[in-house]
Amino acid sequence: MNKNVNKTTANYSEPSAVTDTALNQNNVVKRSKGNKRSWVSINLMAALIGMVITGVLSFAFAYTETVAGIHTWFGFAFIALMVFHLRNNIKTLFTYINKGKGKQLTVLSVVSSLVIVIGVMLSLPPFKNVLEVGQNLRKSILVEEGSFQTLTTNVGEKGMPIAIELRKGAHYESAAQPLFLGLTYTTVPQVAFWIEDLNGQYISTIYVTQKITNGNFVSTDDIFNTVSRPESLPYWAHRRGVQYGDGIVMPGGDNTDLDGMTGATPLGNYDVRSQLATDLRQFKVMMEINRSYDFNEYYHADRFPQDPIYSGSGSSGQPSVIYSALINLDDNQHSYFLNPVGHGHHSGANGTLYTDMQGIDTALQLIKRVVVDI
Repeated sequence: MNKNVNKTTANYSEPSAVTDTALNQNNVVKRSKGNKRSWVSINLMAALIGMVITGVLSFAFAYTETVAGIHTWFGFAFIALMVFHLRNNIKTLFTYINKGKGKQLTVLSVVSSLVIVIGVMLSLPPFKNVLEVGQNLRKSILVEEGSFQTLTTNVGEKGMPIAIELRKGAHYESAAQPLFLGLTYTTVPQVAFWIEDLNGQYISTIYVTQKITNGNFVSTDDIFNTVSRPESLPYWAHRRGVQYGDGIVMPGGDNTDLDGMTGATPLGNYDVRSQLATDLRQFKVMMEINRSYDFNEYYHADRFPQDPIYSGSGSSGQPSVIYSALINLDDNQHSYFLNPVGHGHHSGANGTLYTDMQGIDTALQLIKRVVVDI
């Protein structure tokens, strides 16, 4: 009897210290991995939020090195953390991919990403239109009165140097216009400078804002579509006389014939520096300027109800204003002020210079002055 008891008792033993230590070490390792994964996940979320916030700021506001720098460092942090995240969860990720509709969803994600990249690279709608919305939002950032932007055109061309200084006026920028989700944007004028002989014969363009050359105006009815604006600078377009199809004289699309004469639309005061493509001793420097949303009592929304182009329900408002200065290189004068001489057609139907300025008010205050230096 005692032998059996002793034998049975001998078959049982107390848990060894080695087993307890192994279990404790295993739990510590699990807790350590759990803490590391939590740390990576939390910081991934923080980096993603930082990238989203700085991305929105870059989209809607003028570029600043601070925002760009923060966005860049959040991006680097996100990449580094993603490496750790994939390392810790690669098996789980492949399980998701190979389970159920995982493969189809993976292919869909890859294709969607490629569509976005290709759409942006090729400037295809609606990707191009979304970028246009961002440009319009950034235009709402005011440029300080004392600052100037310098634009250089006709680089490499031979000729007499010319400089044109444009100082913005009280109505250079439009009132805030609704966009979507409570967001607003403002617009600034489209401008063209060119030279003519004394008989009014077009010679060459000095500078024209970029939006005119590509006809890439955001539609007021659908912000994800673009439209052409023949009423923007009709006098310059008709004087230039280049037709782009169906009798259209306003540039549009991907034409390259004005590449050396164009630049981004300035948000405030600016200088244009160029070379004069003429040997004439006497000629005229011309400017046409127009800004959207400058309606008044005369040029109101219903002023021309039968005109399909006049965008009374959209953005047209007052017509373009034309300025001129007579340059005489033999009179030893070096600076000339441009003065208003008329306006263009309200919907760009022709290239007539209308000298009756009735109904033109704030359109004459788009600029404070324009000075030509020869």
